[in-house]
Amino acid sequence: MDIKTLLEQIDSGALDTNLGEISTKVQHRLDSIRGSLTTTDFGIGDKVRFNNSCGTRYLIGHTATVVGRKKVKLVVKLDAPTGRFVRMTPSGPESAQITVPISIVDPA
Repeated sequence: MDIKTLLEQIDSGALDTNLGEISTKVQHRLDSIRGSLTTTDFGIGDKVRFNNSCGTRYLIGHTATVVGRKKVKLVVKLDAPTGRFVRMTPSGPESAQITVPISIVDPA
């Protein structure tokens, strides 16, 4: 089964009786992956998505681009600047650079 078929089955409700189990398995897998990632797994220009571990709740689901790496954290810029991370420049709104722990972002 390919991912497209799986997603179509979820959308259509064909897997409704298994959604809890699917969700649990996906969450366990995400936790496992998040625990093994390091800054070297991300390159400049890579896209990331803020996950449910992010304390700034309105960022959950937002995407960002990696613009730098530190020892154990990433430096990112939001793809769609929002909230306190918006900086006004002469050319328009731009994202501030945000230093984040790897645990609150997933590869996008």
